[in-house]
Amino acid sequence: MNLEGLKLIIRLARFHFLTIGFLLYSIGYLLALTWGAQFLLSRFLLGYLVFGLAHLSVSFSNDYFDRVTDRKSEKTPFSGGSKVLVKHPELEKAALEIAILLLTASIVGIVLFAFAFGYSIWFVLFGVAGGLTGWFYTAPPVKLAYRGLGELCTMAAVGFLMPGMGYLVAAGTIGFEFIIFAFPLSLYGLFFIITVELPDLESDRLAQKKNVVVKWGIKAGGILSVLATVIGSISIAVILFSEVFPTLYLALMIPLSTFPLWAAVKSVMTDLERREDLVKQVTINMTSLIAFGFGFNLILVSSLLF
Repeated sequence: MNLEGLKLIIRLARFHFLTIGFLLYSIGYLLALTWGAQFLLSRFLLGYLVFGLAHLSVSFSNDYFDRVTDRKSEKTPFSGGSKVLVKHPELEKAALEIAILLLTASIVGIVLFAFAFGYSIWFVLFGVAGGLTGWFYTAPPVKLAYRGLGELCTMAAVGFLMPGMGYLVAAGTIGFEFIIFAFPLSLYGLFFIITVELPDLESDRLAQKKNVVVKWGIKAGGILSVLATVIGSISIAVILFSEVFPTLYLALMIPLSTFPLWAAVKSVMTDLERREDLVKQVTINMTSLIAFGFGFNLILVSSLLF
């Protein structure tokens, strides 16, 4: 493969999407540490490696299985695919092979990781389930995104599978404190997937995808995003006042949770008929979610250090 082909493969990878996955993985890992798990840098890095391979695989598999749909979409930083396979169909086979290679490497890595650190078969099953969920988001015969299950799939990934992998890597099991936070995180996962769906309304409709925005429209998607972020903020407040985590600086989580809430409210209050305004709002929504994830990590690190 020449240099130009390598550049196209890198564009296919869309590495910026790994940021959210890493933040979620770290949240799970740090939550386990606050509950007494031992920090091991090697375990943290190797755990993320096997997780990250599966996450990266999704970029290639989604572009491959959505390559027909993406011909009718308009690319944005967070939606519409990479457009590489639309303009360079000769790379379709390579994209599929890379996706399979990355997912296979992740599964093999999960098995080796479990063996090396003495983790149970449940660790392996959890990791494999996460990888296959990403694969079948667009891959046949399941095609979750085309069957009205894309939102539930993403909520499970953002709220449970991604941070859960981090928690399992640190603790070897799933603890009560993680389950508590899985609920608000899953709500932010709903906000995330609706945000990604907004710019692709027309192309998704033509492709007969059955998602929230296609079925109910942009305004209804915005209202659902507001409900998700409101309930997410309330959930975090309930966790704080229940004093389940007296050692965490969770008071800071309440103002932090207003970032995605503000973005969701703004999307409802803004006329998104113009494409430029819609893309701008998508960027605001995604920035608020990244800020939330980064802030959550900082709060957990501060709790551990001080």
